[in-house]
Amino acid sequence: MTPKLNALLEQVNQTYPGTVMVRTGEEESGRLRMDQSKQSFLADRLLIEIPDQTEADFLIGNELLQLLLSLNGIVPQIFFGLTFEDEELDQQLVTIASRLHKMVMHGITFREMAKQGFLTKDTAKAFQAGIEDELTAEEDAIDGQHLFRLLSLVDAQIFNAVAKENGLKDEAKQADERYHALYPKASAAAKALSDIIVEADLKESRNIRKTIVRVFAGLDELLEEVDLPTVNAKQYVTLAPVLSERQLNGPVKNLFEIFHSEMTDFASKEKAYVGLGKQDQQNTFVIAPPTNPADRPKFFTELYALSVRELLEKLALPYILRR
Repeated sequence: MTPKLNALLEQVNQTYPGTVMVRTGEEESGRLRMDQSKQSFLADRLLIEIPDQTEADFLIGNELLQLLLSLNGIVPQIFFGLTFEDEELDQQLVTIASRLHKMVMHGITFREMAKQGFLTKDTAKAFQAGIEDELTAEEDAIDGQHLFRLLSLVDAQIFNAVAKENGLKDEAKQADERYHALYPKASAAAKALSDIIVEADLKESRNIRKTIVRVFAGLDELLEEVDLPTVNAKQYVTLAPVLSERQLNGPVKNLFEIFHSEMTDFASKEKAYVGLGKQDQQNTFVIAPPTNPADRPKFFTELYALSVRELLEKLALPYILRR
């Protein structure tokens, strides 16, 4: 790793409650794939493995920056407290939602990697090679790979937007034209989401959270347009809130409405109740009421009267204090 990456790793280790290590494999394929890094835990150690040496510094730096953004409480975390009691479906939704969350972080990390000199012509070439290796060309009709192409092309368009900002306009233009030729429908749809991220001011946690919510909603709109099943991440995914002191000290009823969900609380295995933000309708917490229905009116009356801070502490849910 370069001295800059070693310094970034040291910075991460100053915050991480344990030790973060990085290992790179021997392969050199000429392709950069953002999904090829793997994380594994052993006791208090986190190992980030990059199997391919192609532009590995870009990928390592991106992983470390994402970790730092979460550890420093800049990017709201996501949690999965609900289940459809269908393991395969749950895993698909977790994978998609996690990718959407990372896409928004890429709006920050790709720019930082470019600023640090890690986004070069070679990086752009390898990134494009990775996309074309990953995706099959589109057919005339929407097929089962449409969502997968769409998600990958959002990342590609964020990458190209950052490349254009950093002296690689020709490379980015060529890649965009290539994607449009190979994947016209997915590429057009992806632009609706990538524009949300590229054009957002991602310097403050509050704006980052708003962008994540917009991306969650935007994906469902795109899927509805082509008659594909929606992800419904706004209800399925718990997104940590970004709150002011005044909001924290106010009652729950000021900020949230609690709804009975058709999904199941993963912990209690009972039908879940979900706290949705009044302004954005985003899942902010999942709560299990008393099993005896007769006890529920009192339970919810008392819950709505709690301060937001008391509720979040009771549920052991992290939040970000708005600066």
